[in-house]
Amino acid sequence: MRLDQIKKDGRFRVKALDCDNECIARLMPMGLLPGQEIRLVHEAPLGDPIAIEFNGCQMSLRIADAAFVEVESL
Repeated sequence: MRLDQIKKDGRFRVKALDCDNECIARLMPMGLLPGQEIRLVHEAPLGDPIAIEFNGCQMSLRIADAAFVEVESL
């Protein structure tokens, strides 16, 4: 499943990233890597953007960019 398809209050593990996406490539040095546990902490009222939490920090991410992250449910 892709990160743009997950629902709030679940825990997920990153399976794969498409580092050709500039936004995703910027998050990789911050720790968004395969095997990293993440969770969705907030969705904007219309669903875009979303806020994810990993490594103790929260990041906002557009839905279009979240589609480049493959995750699995924990």
